[in-house]
Parts: sequence; structure tokens; C-alpha cells
Amino acid sequence: MHRIKTIIRSENSDLRVTQEALFVVNKATEKFLEQFTKDAYSCCVGDRKKSLAYKHLSSVICKTRRYDFLSDFVPEKIKAENALAERKVNETEVG
Repeated sequence: MHRIKTIIRSENSDLRVTQEALFVVNKATEKFLEQFTKDAYSCCVGDRKKSLAYKHLSSVICKTRRYDFLSDFVPEKIKAENALAERKVNETEVG
């Protein structure tokens, strides 16, 4: 729980956090990660893979609305040529 306290206090070092609050945040984090990894594992099984990979995590984030807030941190990987083509299309639509 020390890590959780450090993260919470990184925003405001004067903030006091009770043990009960730390416990709740810690438990909520555990539950969130448990569900996230279960969802990613389902994607992994769907791919007939035995190892959980980045693409499974990013795929779940992209396909599941509840994980939208993570999309900036774990984007889907795309090839450079596809990214450049998409950029070109976006530029022509705007300009």
C-alpha cells in the first residue's frame, strides 16, 4: 500500500490519506487489473495463443468502452505505412 500512497501523494504532498482510503484504492486497483487481464486473456485465447501480448491488451482497450481512458497509453500498433496513409487521408479531409 506504500506505492499507492506515494502515487496519491505525488499530486499533492500535503494530502493526508487514511489507511481505510488506501485499502479501498488498493482493492479497487486489484479488482480492475483482475478484470482487465481476464478480458485480455479472453482475447488471447481467441487468437489461439498461450502468451498474453501487448496486442491483446491494446485490442481489449480499443474494443471495450470501459477501457477507453487507457487508449492514449496503450494504443493499437499499426504499421508505419498505414499510419502515413491515414495521416494523408486526414490531411486531405481537413484541408
